[in-house]
Amino acid sequence: MPFDRVLRPSLICVLSLLAFGCQAKPPLADSGANQRSDGQLRTVVVGEELPLVEITNDGFDGLSFVFIEAIRDQLSHTDGKTIAIQTVPVKTLHEAQSLLEQGKADLACGVDFSWERQTLLNYTLPFATTGIRLLVPEGNDGTPNSLKGKTIGVVKDSVAASVLANNLETATFRFFSTPSSALNALKDGTIEILGGDSLWLQASRKEVAPKDNLVPVQPYARTAVACVVPEGRESLLDASNIAIGRVLQDYVDGDQAVRKEINSWIGPGSAVGLSDNDIAHYYSVVLATVTGFRQDMDRTD
Repeated sequence: MPFDRVLRPSLICVLSLLAFGCQAKPPLADSGANQRSDGQLRTVVVGEELPLVEITNDGFDGLSFVFIEAIRDQLSHTDGKTIAIQTVPVKTLHEAQSLLEQGKADLACGVDFSWERQTLLNYTLPFATTGIRLLVPEGNDGTPNSLKGKTIGVVKDSVAASVLANNLETATFRFFSTPSSALNALKDGTIEILGGDSLWLQASRKEVAPKDNLVPVQPYARTAVACVVPEGRESLLDASNIAIGRVLQDYVDGDQAVRKEINSWIGPGSAVGLSDNDIAHYYSVVLATVTGFRQDMDRTD
């Protein structure tokens, strides 16, 4: 399942790093609200990768926007004025990263964790976790032996492409520039196997390959999904973490409005189909990890 019931120590470590790793970096000047003086939260939207992003008649929606809107509301409260979301659509994470590093954008959400990005951008608290898996025809279990000599489609420069290449040395890879082009290739039969993160593959399966299986049972890797902000934007990072933490806590506490919003993308009845308990358990782990580390820091101070 995309939200794994058992979280490995490595994922707990990642959660801790997402919550506190940025604090170990040398502090940079924080221009804070000055960069939002026009009342805009410039938000990079990467592609249209379900369940994180969906294009609608009114613009964009998706799981990422549950948290983007919460961050917008928190900033409006902090700054004492109305903040509007200004979307900046791009096709790749590389483009998003460049805009953030150049100061041309404030925020991107739905970004999976990588050590390389962690050195360049600051991650917020995670709001999802995913694993690297594959959509395959029936009869293939997704293990290295079953994939020998097979051609696997992946999105170029993605975490999944790197992980699968390291684990499947006897497979051949076909690279696609965007998630949508990879999905289209699977749908029209150009490729038979597609690798990527579990949330995306599960959310897209019904539309592009309803008879395919999501394998293997244990993913090749797990990674957290969060928002990222540029270095030197500590006030924005703090506001983002407060907003995300409140949404997670509201879900755990059974807030029906919050549960309805998140569940529409990843919960019961959605294409991903996670249970309330699975989502609440993961959010509880995130919140407990943050609380535990804060308590340790308080004792050492």
